[in-house]
Amino acid sequence: MLFSNPDYPVFLIAVFFLYVLARVGDARGWLARAALMILLGDIVFMLVAKEPDALWDPVGGIVLRLATFGGSSDAWDHWSLSMIFIRWPIGLAAVAGAVWAGRRGGTWLSSDAGQRVVARGIVGVLAVVALTVAIAHRTDSLDAVTAWIAAHGHLLVLAVLGLGIGLARDDGHRALGRIVVLFVASSLFYHAWAAAMPGPYRYLLALLLGTIILDYYLAIWIENCQSPQARKLLVVVSLVSNLGILFFFKYADFVTHDVLDLPVKRLHLILPAGISFHTFQSLSYTIDVYRKQLRATRSPIKFATFVLFFPQLVAGPIVRAQDLLPQLDDLPALELEKATRGLFRIVVGLFKKVALADTLALVIVDRVFDSPGAFSAVEVLAGVYGYALQIYLDFSAYSDIAIGSAAVLGFELPENFRTPYRSANLQEFWRRWHISLSTWLRDYLYVTLGGNRLGAARTYLNLILTMVLGGLWHGASWAFIVWGALHGFGLAVTRYFQRATAREAGAAWRLLAGCALLALAGLAIQTTIIPDDTGTWWKLVIAWLYLTPLWAVATAWLGREPAKSEALPLPAGIPWRALWPLRSRIPPARLVDKVSRELLIPELLRIGMCASGVVFLVALQYWDEWTWIPLVVVTWGLALAADLVERGPKDLAGHLRSIVLRGIAVFLVFNYVCLAWIFFRAESFDAALAILRQLGSGQYDSPNIVPLVTTALAVGFATHFFADGSFRWMRERFAMLPAWAQGGLLAAAALVLRELGHAKVVPFIYFQF
Repeated sequence: MLFSNPDYPVFLIAVFFLYVLARVGDARGWLARAALMILLGDIVFMLVAKEPDALWDPVGGIVLRLATFGGSSDAWDHWSLSMIFIRWPIGLAAVAGAVWAGRRGGTWLSSDAGQRVVARGIVGVLAVVALTVAIAHRTDSLDAVTAWIAAHGHLLVLAVLGLGIGLARDDGHRALGRIVVLFVASSLFYHAWAAAMPGPYRYLLALLLGTIILDYYLAIWIENCQSPQARKLLVVVSLVSNLGILFFFKYADFVTHDVLDLPVKRLHLILPAGISFHTFQSLSYTIDVYRKQLRATRSPIKFATFVLFFPQLVAGPIVRAQDLLPQLDDLPALELEKATRGLFRIVVGLFKKVALADTLALVIVDRVFDSPGAFSAVEVLAGVYGYALQIYLDFSAYSDIAIGSAAVLGFELPENFRTPYRSANLQEFWRRWHISLSTWLRDYLYVTLGGNRLGAARTYLNLILTMVLGGLWHGASWAFIVWGALHGFGLAVTRYFQRATAREAGAAWRLLAGCALLALAGLAIQTTIIPDDTGTWWKLVIAWLYLTPLWAVATAWLGREPAKSEALPLPAGIPWRALWPLRSRIPPARLVDKVSRELLIPELLRIGMCASGVVFLVALQYWDEWTWIPLVVVTWGLALAADLVERGPKDLAGHLRSIVLRGIAVFLVFNYVCLAWIFFRAESFDAALAILRQLGSGQYDSPNIVPLVTTALAVGFATHFFADGSFRWMRERFAMLPAWAQGGLLAAAALVLRELGHAKVVPFIYFQF
């Protein structure tokens, strides 16, 4: 997958400059810009093909061959007269003809009539590809056909890219040219994964484009159709086609063997990258058009770019058409400040992934979940907590990189995480965790089932069904269904007790006392009456029945106060750029007089926080292990102190009680979520039960919790509970720095990440979904 490959920075840089050049309209130097755009397109293509011989134009053919082989004789060994006098002229003719067509026919191509012809052309190409693959597969010549297509595929890329270059030449249709450039880049990004797959899987891009063009036509027909029955039939066709493909690849073996136990051979299909995400993204478009909440786009290229948009294609966020399509209709300007913040977000995501998530996976999580019997209860608990941190850091890291990559290009993607483990109840957790999925399930599944409009009992049932189907969306196994059921029943019970405690002032105390008595009685029954040889699953179910009501009413009562810290506005801070000594003639002694003490103290605390963080990184490499945890505590403490000073003593004292009560609720919710994570992470349902058995083994020795494990957990928790104001302070201060300082910090960050990286590559967790 190109996203988790070291080539991704090269890909992003090449796409960025390709996109920037497509925005330039000056006639001067146009041929040079066109040649540079072709070269950048060749670089993007080379990241997929990996072979200079696959290039059909002399621009990339010469430059990239020399860059690949240097000055060695290998650069010239494979050159031939056919390449120079046949391949390169054909490639130049293809790109030149496409550029000419884009310039001359730009007005027509931008019109609805031209877009209809483009859509038909895409259908024709996909039909030819499908027929060719089917015939080749039947005649056992698929590898030969694939090799021929791979050898000539660059011609198609040159033609489409040349069309985009030609369109970008004139002001009237430059926007469409830029969209074509993004379409080419996003298509190659997805094909980089498919090209490495065996057999027919190498044509998954064609399958994805087929579903895209089908939804494109269905949305237009739904909008134009006046009959309610016909509109409903068309949206059902969209649902069946999209979910049918998802079912075939993801659930065929599970249903035929684990559910129905049919005597058929397992297919062992490879799950296409990001299929769950782009399926939901495309479905939301046709459903919104059906609900008349969105107008169908007439441009197949815009719609395809919306679905294929490379930053979020593989693992989200799941972007709604109403969020991204307007940005494609009116392309946002490239802003240096937004791009700078995007780069900072990418670095933060890489730090979460490389330094924290992968470390947790390798030092404790994978070992515990692979062989739980080899670890004590304390070590297994550390592994479960470690996985809770790993999946958050890993998935939020992908979202950070995706959102940052889009920001570099000027686009805005929705937030996907808001520190979910700070949640004081399960409802709040799902408002903070994987926000794009939870809102999708709410708007397109929960509301469709009836939501809360059909009475309390139906509301609870709808919550349970929504979360069970959400668990099944993640994977085809009973463990995922149990994960979804735990969240569904937990949400239903939480909602019930929230309503009950809100009726009158004394209801919370009575319910709390009653649920506590139920928990004590259940615990007594389970320890004295229920036989010891009862299965782990039934013990878990019984414990859930008598403990969950106490947990739900406690979180409903303790967590009823909102999180105050997240309502604080971003402090302005000290205008360091204006007070920069090299730019100002103000004596250093008078600098303090120009800022208030209220701003100076938090600023100095955060500068100390950054210094402590740097010292911690040095300590990891050169100092004794006993220094690591204290440095983590000092860094986190300085960040927290800065936020508290900004809040002020009056505000802090007023909310101290609610902070303590909310903290208890957060602890309870976190542990319930960790219970569900056991089923999410375990290889099977039985493996999850083995983890639970080991948690109750009563073994408390911990020889495997070495300082590296403790430090990784401490840094993971500190990162998650890191003070919001301090994180935003770092982002804003980075944006204020001059370009040379930003470049230096980015280079330093790259070196640090290289040192903190691991030899074993740990793929992003959500790539499997």
